Amino acid sequence: MNRRRFLQRLGLGAAGACLCDLGGGMLWAAGTESGRRPHVLFIAIDDMNDWTTLFDKGNPIRTPNIERLAARGMFFSRAYCAAPACNPSRAAIMTGYRPTTSGCYGNRDQWWKARPDAVTLSQYFRNNGYLAKGAGKIFHHGFSGGDDPRGTGHSWDDFQKLVGTRAPKSSYNGYTREMPGIGGLANVVYDWGEHDQKMVDEDMFEKVASIMDQKWDKPMFLAAGIFKPHLPFYAPPEVFKRYPLDETTLPPMPQNDLDDVPEIAKRMAHTEFFIYNNVTKHEAPDPRSLKRMVQCYQTSADFADSMVGRLLDKLDSTGRADNTIIVLWADHGYHLGDKESCVKFTLWEKANRVPFIIVAPGVARPGTRCDRPVGLVDIFPTLLDLAGLPPKADLDGTSLVPLLKDPKSKWDRPAIMTMGRGNHAVRTDRWRYIRYTDGSEELYDHDKDPWEWTNLAGKPEYGSVLKEHRKWLPAEKASRKP
Repeated sequence: MNRRRFLQRLGLGAAGACLCDLGGGMLWAAGTESGRRPHVLFIAIDDMNDWTTLFDKGNPIRTPNIERLAARGMFFSRAYCAAPACNPSRAAIMTGYRPTTSGCYGNRDQWWKARPDAVTLSQYFRNNGYLAKGAGKIFHHGFSGGDDPRGTGHSWDDFQKLVGTRAPKSSYNGYTREMPGIGGLANVVYDWGEHDQKMVDEDMFEKVASIMDQKWDKPMFLAAGIFKPHLPFYAPPEVFKRYPLDETTLPPMPQNDLDDVPEIAKRMAHTEFFIYNNVTKHEAPDPRSLKRMVQCYQTSADFADSMVGRLLDKLDSTGRADNTIIVLWADHGYHLGDKESCVKFTLWEKANRVPFIIVAPGVARPGTRCDRPVGLVDIFPTLLDLAGLPPKADLDGTSLVPLLKDPKSKWDRPAIMTMGRGNHAVRTDRWRYIRYTDGSEELYDHDKDPWEWTNLAGKPEYGSVLKEHRKWLPAEKASRKP
């Protein structure tokens, strides 16, 4: 007998509120507010890469609060975005469709026009008896401030959009005032340094905290979108005390690193080459230097971690934590001078590997780690599965519940990434394979080459590895929808 029919027989409905071990897994049973269907706390972080202590205690960016969250559930150490750009990555998470299905490949593509019938993740929860509220950056802020561009009533019952970036009162801390051809908002966007105003993520926290303080008459899907460490790389002055400039570590940057990659890869790396070109011309302590930029990225990521801590503390104070599924993800990674790049928008590891944690009380054993390659597109079906909601048949991802129960269970699916139509990466346990729209390829052995310095695709002895990975390339190629 399947799970849903068994629950119906018990008179408990599709999903309920406390966990009961019925042999085949953990099921939610009906009860009082503290024991109904599980609530969901959905935490998004912008542009956080894998150079944090969550991944390796020796990494320079300290993330004690994210690690505190990981201690409550499962950390997926090899998690990858669907696309290394904000809009297509977030669209894939929220619709459950890869760019090759939706046609949303870049930051200017409008998924809601390409797929007007799309039912988003929070909308699906609303359709199945949940309240859906939130604040900050969940959808891409470029169009709507983080809200569903179709307006309230689709994805949300209540949503506070991302507040515009507040520049420091004193002066700009980066170099952009001297940059030719950059003015207006860009002077704020391409900036970094100490910030002496209220951080925009504090507005998000205040809104989410106020929602947590309310009495809910339904289970809640609550989204908290943290904007940092996205440019501008700002953080309060006290955070900088933990990251002295003279102790700032730069990523390895071997000369001629891009000599063995295709031209299309170089163009991706140099999407915003003016940043890389300018910061590498200046030496620290010049505020325009790469070292200063990296220091500010690290402090901004540290601040994002502190926001995670505030969210966890607030949730704990409500008494709802034991009945709340928590999902934390970053939309993509970030290059910090490595691969001649100071941005995302590439198909290499640093632009695609992200922090990803699921806390599922009674399902995932606290403090576990899964090293299987998974994709953020798997979030949609996983949350439906955990909450006991009806499955949605057209999703591109696969539920991660088997891995949540046993991180070493069989998992033969790689993670797939797309950057622009026809450009894809396949990440398996050991290998990263990339194929571009012009047919050119890259292959990296992560057991020996974690920073991807040596492209093996042209070596005959790796022909079988290439063949094995090519079969995972997406067959469907939706046209780009502006």
